[in-house]
Order: sequence, then structure tokens, then C-alpha cells
Amino acid sequence: MRVQLKDTITLQTNLALGQRYFVYEIEYTPSGNTYYRIENDAKQVVPYDSALFNVVSDKLYGDWTDLNKPNQSSVKVPEDVAYITFWEEFYNDDPKALRAFRKVKARLYLEELEESEIRDILESNNEDEIYFVLNTLISVKRDTFTNEIIQLSQTKLVENNYPEDDVLTASFQYLSLFQEEHINEFFIHYLTNIELGNDKLTEIVNDYFAS
Repeated sequence: MRVQLKDTITLQTNLALGQRYFVYEIEYTPSGNTYYRIENDAKQVVPYDSALFNVVSDKLYGDWTDLNKPNQSSVKVPEDVAYITFWEEFYNDDPKALRAFRKVKARLYLEELEESEIRDILESNNEDEIYFVLNTLISVKRDTFTNEIIQLSQTKLVENNYPEDDVLTASFQYLSLFQEEHINEFFIHYLTNIELGNDKLTEIVNDYFAS
């Protein structure tokens, strides 16, 4: 499910007009109000009054379940995060809760994002989002974006002289999943410039050609 700020609404802190936000929980209060828990532009996952938003996609991907809370409200949430203490643990950086949230987020990205939106992320300057998308694509071995990720890798290699970089490493790991001619050419070009190489990247490329 995705929502978007209403044009007539006064701008909210950390929310942008035109941006589509994923809903991670729908809460129904005893007073009749509804809240959407979304991840805002500051990467905070917090509830907002549903009156602020238009629903642009109402499909709930995966298994969602109803849960009653001690304050008499009820929520609809993905099964992976459907326990009373989840958000408290999430906000306290509990590893189990963080893994569960990332699993839900990855599923929503794969099911809901259009290819053009994924390309926009890969071409953006948002390193955290790029890294998350790369690992999500790796998990399902989705080969749709090899050209974009070669371009991303080339840019990083030229600009940063083969850095120890999580995004660059994930890019190489993604590309190494697919035996394609343009990937072969890119990796060969990397090996011919090995004097500036990065041991981790070189290991990925060597394993690629050895497989």
C-alpha cells in the first residue's frame, strides 16, 4: 500500500508532495481515526493521520494480519512484524526487529516499485537507498538493472579510485550473479586496471570468471 500527500494539505515536516510512501501499519483508533505508519524522508518510521494522504495503491502485498493493541486500537500489519512489542523493539534497534522490518520493506519494494522508480533510486545520490535496493535485487537475482549498475560502478570507480565502498561492493556482487557479455567486458576492463584495484572487488571478479 502506498500513499501520497494531498495537494491541499499544508506541507508536513519530512514529507514531500509528489513522493509516494509505503505503509507499514494501518491503525484504527477507538475514536474512529485512522493512522498510516510510514517511513518519512528523514528515515523515521512513524504514524501519520490518514487524512493527510491520498491512497495511490491499496493492495496489501504478502501476509497481513489484524492485531488488537492494549490501548483498544487495532492495527493491520504484515505478518512478519505482527507482535505487540515490535515497534518498541524496532525503535530500540533490536536486531530481530530490524531484520523483520527490512524483510517487509524489501518485499514491498519488489512488489510495488515500478522499474522506472528503481532506476531513479540507482541514479540518485541516496547511498542508503541504493544499497538497500542492490541487496534486495541480489536476494531475488533479478537481472533487469545490469546496465544501470554497471554505470553506477563505473562512476564510483572513476570518481573514488576504487574505494572500500559498500555500494560498490554490492554492485559487483549483483553483477557477478549473471553471465552476460556486457558484464564480462566490464569485469575485464576492471582487471586491466588492477593497479588501482580493491582486494574485495578483485575477489568477486576472480570468482565470477572461475565459476
